[in-house]
Amino acid sequence: MRYIKVLLLAVVFFLALVFFFQNQGALSQSMVLTLNLFFIPAMSSIALPFYFLVIAAFACGALMTLGFLVWDKVNLTARLMKQKWQISSLERELEKTKKKLGADTARAQFLSKNGKTEASAPAAAPVAAAEETLVPDPDKN
Repeated sequence: MRYIKVLLLAVVFFLALVFFFQNQGALSQSMVLTLNLFFIPAMSSIALPFYFLVIAAFACGALMTLGFLVWDKVNLTARLMKQKWQISSLERELEKTKKKLGADTARAQFLSKNGKTEASAPAAAPVAAAEETLVPDPDKN
């Protein structure tokens, strides 16, 4: 895939060079840019060749695109790190709940071996409460 991208980039670069060489006369004409707003006096630039404006516009577009791509990458990385932190927090909570459930189960088994019966409902209640806290809320995101 990388070779295809490099090949396409080379073809686009070649076509851009051909375009500039074939249109050298039209692109080298001078152009003056004027900004005329109602509340300030009119402003004019120095005479610039048209190819300079085309190249400057392309460079500005490329920089803006790069900025948006970098912003998107940083945003996605931050969201990924937040989700990883949340996952590790939930895994730690799950391990604590499993240990507590194991201790409650061991205690219940110990008491049942000694002839005392204990209702299994108190052991099931913490599990249900833990599962309710571990279920993500889809409305929060």
